[in-house]
Amino acid sequence: MKYFIYIVFAVAIFVFSSCTDNSADLGLSIRPAGDGIEIDTAVFLVNSFNVKADSVSSPSDTLLLGEFYEAKYGTTRGEILAQFTPPGSFQFPAGAVPDSLTLSLVFSSWKGNKNSPIQIKAYEMDKGNIDYNKTYYTNEDPLKYCSLTKQLGSRISVAVPDTLQDTTYYQPHLTYKFTTLEANGDTPAQRFFKAAQNGSFVSQTAFSNFFKGVYLRSEYGNGAIWNISQIYMQLFYHYHAFINNKDTMLTSGLVFPASKDVRQLSLISHPNRDAVMANTPDNVTYVTSPAGIYTEVDIPVGQILNRALARFKGKIINFNHAGMRVEVTERDTTHTYALKQPSTLMLTYKSNLVNYIKKYNYATDTLMLAAYNSTAHTYSFDLSALLTACLHKKFKDGVVPANYIEKMVLIPVRYTLASSSSSTITSIAQQPTISGVSLRNMKDKDSPLRINIVYNGF
Repeated sequence: MKYFIYIVFAVAIFVFSSCTDNSADLGLSIRPAGDGIEIDTAVFLVNSFNVKADSVSSPSDTLLLGEFYEAKYGTTRGEILAQFTPPGSFQFPAGAVPDSLTLSLVFSSWKGNKNSPIQIKAYEMDKGNIDYNKTYYTNEDPLKYCSLTKQLGSRISVAVPDTLQDTTYYQPHLTYKFTTLEANGDTPAQRFFKAAQNGSFVSQTAFSNFFKGVYLRSEYGNGAIWNISQIYMQLFYHYHAFINNKDTMLTSGLVFPASKDVRQLSLISHPNRDAVMANTPDNVTYVTSPAGIYTEVDIPVGQILNRALARFKGKIINFNHAGMRVEVTERDTTHTYALKQPSTLMLTYKSNLVNYIKKYNYATDTLMLAAYNSTAHTYSFDLSALLTACLHKKFKDGVVPANYIEKMVLIPVRYTLASSSSSTITSIAQQPTISGVSLRNMKDKDSPLRINIVYNGF
């Protein structure tokens, strides 16, 4: 008998039928003599539509700078607020003279054309300080920290100059030399030199009060966005020393890194997101990152559970399988700079989305993750645990509102495993890098978004 039931289950998984008003008798019903088990299948269409992603927690390990326009998904703009650490209680050599103060940005990856010019301006943060212990989000207002009145530098640059013949060992970077004079006539280098002598470098607090940080923003070009991996300032100086009985001029420098000991905030905006959403074809939805557009998915829990309760009256109901295959469409395989699909989507509750991820209990909560299948071009979810929980916990009295909907949302995420050989997830966060994908919704004529269910009662 056990083997017979297994075979029946395998057959049922492949036999699905449409759930309509006259579909009460559709599906496979089996009642082997003596055990009273019934199995059925059903198909339910699922409504979905675009929603704005308000913001994500600002990552410190992914700092996007620049602006990138993509014809379908619109513009993504990245800006940075960065603090720096001082070199400590450093003593300059006797007779040292300041030469220059520079800011360097280093990156090894970008999205867009490597030869596309962008203008990056650096402003001193002259208002509020960033709190190291506070959670910030990608929609943080930079004008709370910077008045834009003190420009430290401006450069127009590209990721890789087209004049380079061999880029094998080239490290993309951008360096500013601060030249704006202080109100008292000091150069930026002289200002920092005096601060070191006045004790502003002895602690992080003292240094942050002296120099709060920089605000980096793009003010020209929309063909590339850089993923900045290092930010640091350098104070160069020279001094004289006797070497081999000769008066020799030596040069050296102090490094002020934007390190993990202080905060760097990634600020993300999408200037034309409303227009993109308004012009989305009615048979697709979008998912873009970071903090761009997500797809809301309304699971028709009321319809599904009431169908099961009516079908298996008085029986204990189990959902063996509730597959929702989210199909990718309108893939752009011709344009060089088209956005790539997110590698992983998570289906989660729409309500309190940010806090849900932040407070997620990896030991007890069930993650609904789906990796992108590059062969079938799908993300596949099994909602059987969700439906079972709704039936036996949320509606355990057996009374389910017919129009009850579980509002879910598809978001691109990245996650960390306990080890390379483990499947245990130890952390999860919304994807901070650029991606975009188009998904079929229930209005798609060829393959509408739907849930295929196999359930039983006994």
